[in-house]
Amino acid sequence: MLIEFSTANFRSLRDRQTLSLTKAKGDELVESNTFTTVAANKFELLRSAAIYGPNASGKSNFLLALQTMKE
Repeated sequence: MLIEFSTANFRSLRDRQTLSLTKAKGDELVESNTFTTVAANKFELLRSAAIYGPNASGKSNFLLALQTMKE
């Protein structure tokens, strides 16, 4: 289970970039967008996330870094 992923110095990503799947403050659509883990820490995690930004900002390279770590 992925909770947080960070990468830096990978292809065009010089600075640290982080994807966090933990729930932030706010109560918008909590019941349909989050779930609570059964672990002792009881994290509230997101069911999905979106990566967006302008062209040539490193979105594809971030996903490639995630895929590289998976392998």
